[in-house]
Parts: sequence; structure tokens; C-alpha cells
Amino acid sequence: MKEAQKGGWVHYEDYARLKAEVERLRAFATRTIIPNEELQAQVERLTKAGDMLAFYYISLGRKFFPDDPLPKSIMDWNDAKESKQS
Repeated sequence: MKEAQKGGWVHYEDYARLKAEVERLRAFATRTIIPNEELQAQVERLTKAGDMLAFYYISLGRKFFPDDPLPKSIMDWNDAKESKQS
């Protein structure tokens, strides 16, 4: 048993279990930081690729259909980048 902060006593098994949980959560947090950075980089690459596709799609459409409004797919792409729901 160990003394608790407020003066009571805590069974060592409970203390050990909680200490192990803290260590597990710290290890989990450390492991998830790197993949999040990798995912962010991938999101940026995919966003740039989507922007280029949208640009060429608009350019091609303007060349052949200069009076047509902006296609819904392009508006949806821009909304998705801004986290809007269509």
C-alpha cells in the first residue's frame, strides 16, 4: 500500500495499474504524433493535386464552353477544402 495525496491509503495493485495506464497512454501519444505529421503531409499533397485537376478542368471547360457556369464538382471540391457540406 502507498499513502494517497490526501492522507488515505491506496492498494499497491491500484497504484501499479494506474501507473501502467499512464505509461501506456504516454507511449500511445508518442506513437500517434509521427503518423499525424505524415497524414498532414499527404493531405497537403492530395489537396495540391486536386487543385491542379480543378484548374485544368476549369481551363478545358472555359476553352470549349466559355459561357457555362462553374461545374458543381469544382464547387464541391472548393467546399470540401473549406470543410463545408454541400
